Amino acid sequence: MISGSFNFDQIKPVNPLLALFSTKNYGIEHAYRVFKLVDRIFDFEKIDECNRNSLKFCALFIGIGREEKSMNLNYAAKSYEKLVDRNFLGKAIFHTELTRFLFQSHLKLSNEIGNYQIEKKKEAILLHRILKDALCLDAFRLGNFCAADLELSNSKKLVLFASQFYRKELKQDLILKEIENWLKEIQ
Repeated sequence: MISGSFNFDQIKPVNPLLALFSTKNYGIEHAYRVFKLVDRIFDFEKIDECNRNSLKFCALFIGIGREEKSMNLNYAAKSYEKLVDRNFLGKAIFHTELTRFLFQSHLKLSNEIGNYQIEKKKEAILLHRILKDALCLDAFRLGNFCAADLELSNSKKLVLFASQFYRKELKQDLILKEIENWLKEIQ
């Protein structure tokens, strides 16, 4: 119970972007680490900027369908559905078969690519592997990292970076600002 006068106008509104994320292990901090790890792997792979942005988008939002206490491995597909339901795929560069493939085939073998209307299949499989490796590298925070799970040799160069990044204190307001700026920048 609130005692005394209380001005509800002084309450900071909840950021709608933040509202998409869990508040536990797979929250905005996890999404940000995967977002940054994808970016670092891309630095080695030299893939075009449009694909970098599509994959960074997937990295940010792939976990929003995850339920904390559930072992549901289909959470990435649920994440995609959640984005569609909230009309968050409005940007043309994200509303593509490639994005749908990256979300829906997340933990499955990339040989399912034949189910998607994607012209550059080899490139899409590489993007799939980059995302998978970035998620794997972020496993340091849960104590279940296994370097053998990394598919790309360039990802293996980032093991030390990932372990140090895990220890870095992340501030939610700065994360949100960087993500919001990135989303504005790519419009």
